[in-house]
Amino acid sequence: MLRAAFAIVLFLGLFSVLLSLPAGAAPPALSDGGVSSELDLKGQLEKGLKARRPVEFQYIAQIVALVEAGTLPRKYVDATFIYARKSKHRPLQRFQFALDAQVRPLGINLPKLDNQVVELR
Repeated sequence: MLRAAFAIVLFLGLFSVLLSLPAGAAPPALSDGGVSSELDLKGQLEKGLKARRPVEFQYIAQIVALVEAGTLPRKYVDATFIYARKSKHRPLQRFQFALDAQVRPLGINLPKLDNQVVELR
């Protein structure tokens, strides 16, 4: 009986929230990479590439710092992000390898993800 009452209260609460939304309200627009356009570059990379470990967050912070310093062109990061997001398995590692392969001919040295099973050599 208690579960049924809880379920009814939960349903009514959700229903009232839905009714309070404006009729023409649309969800936030999504960019081509599948992440909200309201995020900054750091948030986009962390969420979109599914960063979980401290070393992954550190790697993303280093990439963002290179973009902000003007060393790494943002267009390479964005294009590689969209490419890596298509991978369901290890998008961050795919991003790392693809970005490194793209900018190596330009003479740009990128940081590496430490403590990885695979490492680009």
